[in-house]
Amino acid sequence: MKKKHIRNLVIFSSLITLLFVTGYILKRKKKDIKIENNKIEYNSGTIYIGDKDYLDTIKSLGPNDVLVLDKRFDKDPNLKIIDSYKITNPVIREEIIDSLLMLESMEDTPWERSKVSLLREWYAHNILYDFSVETHRTTDVDLNNNDEKTYRIRKNIFK
Repeated sequence: MKKKHIRNLVIFSSLITLLFVTGYILKRKKKDIKIENNKIEYNSGTIYIGDKDYLDTIKSLGPNDVLVLDKRFDKDPNLKIIDSYKITNPVIREEIIDSLLMLESMEDTPWERSKVSLLREWYAHNILYDFSVETHRTTDVDLNNNDEKTYRIRKNIFK
C-alpha cells in the first residue's frame, strides 16, 4: 500500500511540475510587441528605430533597449543595430529580431532577410567583438540584404 501511495505522489508531483514548466514556456514564448511611431516595445525592452537625427535625440537607454538605424530604402537595404555587442542574451536577440521582422511585415520595403540569417550575423558579430576582432566594425551589426547568405556554415568544410 505504501509503495502505491509513493508512486502516485511521484506521478502527481511530476504532472504538477510538467504543467508549471509548460505554462512558463508558453508564457515565455508569447510575444507582446507594441509598435508605435519610431518605437517598438517588446518583452524585454524598447527598440528605437529611425534615421540618425532621430536616434541622436534618444538620451537614456535601459539594459535591453537598442537603437536601430533604418536604411531599408538604401541601395543595399539595411537595418543597423547600434552597439549590438551589448546584447549578449540569445533570447533577447531573438526577441529583437522577431520585433524587426514583425515591423517589416507591416511595411513594404526592399529589406528582406530570414530570421536565421539575422541571428547568425548578429551572433558572428558578437563573437568577433568579444575576441577584439575589428571592433570598429563589429560594435554594430549591419543587417543588410547582401549578407543574407554570408554567415552560413557550409557542411562540406568539415569533411
